[in-house]
Amino acid sequence: MQRKAQAANFRLNFTRPAKCPAAALAYTSPAARIFQPDELHARTISGERNRATRTSARHSNKSMVTEQQLQRGFADRLVQALQKDEFALYAQKIIGVTGGRERPSQEIFVRFKEEDSKLLPPGAFFGILQEHNLLPYLDRWVVNCLARWVRSGLKIKPDWEVPRSYVNLSDQTLNDPDYGAYVRKYVEGPYLAKGAIAFEISVESAFEYHDSLQRLIAGLRPHECCFTLSGFDGNERSIEMLRTFSPDFVKIDYGCVRPGQLIELVRMCRVLRTKTIVEFVENPKSLDNVRLAKADFVQGFGIAPVQPL
Repeated sequence: MQRKAQAANFRLNFTRPAKCPAAALAYTSPAARIFQPDELHARTISGERNRATRTSARHSNKSMVTEQQLQRGFADRLVQALQKDEFALYAQKIIGVTGGRERPSQEIFVRFKEEDSKLLPPGAFFGILQEHNLLPYLDRWVVNCLARWVRSGLKIKPDWEVPRSYVNLSDQTLNDPDYGAYVRKYVEGPYLAKGAIAFEISVESAFEYHDSLQRLIAGLRPHECCFTLSGFDGNERSIEMLRTFSPDFVKIDYGCVRPGQLIELVRMCRVLRTKTIVEFVENPKSLDNVRLAKADFVQGFGIAPVQPL
């Protein structure tokens, strides 16, 4: 239980992208400006505001109305933050275990810059965005921001090997029928092509949004997008999702499995041609066990810190 609490705190301190606000950032061709922050889905935003207004009108309790007004105000502030690029991406390296030549890889996290300046609790924005059904727009912003980051890097070093970035998707984004088309415009361009982006989905989300995930994979895998199944622990459901979706990678939480079990999970994934990433590896002894299990990749604070992108 303590290990799971540590994992939860880790995810709050550096919010994994599958999380946040209302701004459908428009795609422009790579030759043009990649980011146009003024182009938002106004109907979506106003619809959410109207829904919140109707909801608060049903309640006579003044304190409840006040709380909803505060949340709505914070949601509006977060929309502005997306328009003005006031979120920031962080990354944690994912390292190959075998020592062979591997493409540089990293998991992407999101921070709201105002959290530090106004001493807000880390990840406080996520719940507000989730409440207002705005998470797909943060996930769009993450893809857009990654494309701009890659473009800047290639300007400085044209032969730079672009890292593979693992981006977590929210359940709301999985259920968004337009998200795949949005991403496709980027992976067909020069910056996020050739496997530069991998989407991470939990076992539980894959099970709950089975059909939506199938459509997303069918639309993006032909463009070399990769998919990662996180929370894989060898239980019946996780094995079912592994066999159903044939992900490129699975993530195993080191703190949730025994060393002997880890060996078996890695062996199972290798038979099914899925590579393994063992995360939350915090010390040399844990790393030795991961090597013994012959996992493909490793991630954790004992390997590399989370740093600004």
